Amino acid sequence: MKPLHVLVLDRNPERRGELVALLRSADHRVDTAPDGASALESLGGTSIDAVLLDLGMPGLDLPALRRAIFSPEAGEPESLEAAERRHLALVLRHTGGNKRKAAHLLGISRSTLLNKVRKYGLILILLACHGLAGNPVLSAQERPVPSGRVESGTLGFDGRATLGDFVGTTKVVSGQITGGADISAVRGWVEAPVRTLTTGNGKRDKDLNKSLESNKYPNIRFELSGITPSEGTADSVAAVLHGALVIHGVTRKVDLPGTVQFGGAKARVRSDFPLRLKDYRIGGLSKMLGVLKMYDDIEVHVDLLFDLERSD
Repeated sequence: MKPLHVLVLDRNPERRGELVALLRSADHRVDTAPDGASALESLGGTSIDAVLLDLGMPGLDLPALRRAIFSPEAGEPESLEAAERRHLALVLRHTGGNKRKAAHLLGISRSTLLNKVRKYGLILILLACHGLAGNPVLSAQERPVPSGRVESGTLGFDGRATLGDFVGTTKVVSGQITGGADISAVRGWVEAPVRTLTTGNGKRDKDLNKSLESNKYPNIRFELSGITPSEGTADSVAAVLHGALVIHGVTRKVDLPGTVQFGGAKARVRSDFPLRLKDYRIGGLSKMLGVLKMYDDIEVHVDLLFDLERSD
């Protein structure tokens, strides 16, 4: 969806600020007004794509506001897409942003409705409905996601060996994401240097680097190609992270279970998943005359904190 020019008309300064911040984080141009008179002045001679309106505002002159937004000159009949967009917006307003109820009234599935909401840029309508009702503005899987970079993170694994279990970990993690209109549009990458993985045992670390051929294949890398979210709350969502995992020079397509949690200008991504060393041509580690042997299956843990860009 291309950026829109939006007028936010709300008497509540705190709510008005939250709406402005969310819209600008999705690259929309935003003007604000605290009352009807200021809104009419803001609209004078300016092209506006959408208005988020506090209908409970005292003294609001809706006919005057409508005349300021829409030209009184008669034009050609609207297209079928324009008519569909207008009807969808009407139904969403009628249901107060309740997507399940709106889909039922329209006779379509909820997923089809969400696709149309994204197609026609009607996320702004949902924003207005939920915001004016005092509920969370958008669920985590529907809100726009800004681009960002890894601020901090941990990559670790649980290994098993004949002489006991052990843990390997590194906090040297880098990466970035490219944002989108919602979480499903996010793309990016994350990587960590193999040599920074430590298990608390120098000889084992040396053996680990040798088996992973860290001189030849220095990084472990994940390329994110898409996210499939499931139902979540206003600030957290369970999701499947789709992409390619590159270890020891081997690239394999993977679908990793995870959670994404938003808080202010931060996003925390966590994932725990099993991994077979043989899938990446990594032989079992063996030292101490064959007494110590690392088994093939390990459990990987990823915990990343992204610093998201702000739009002023």
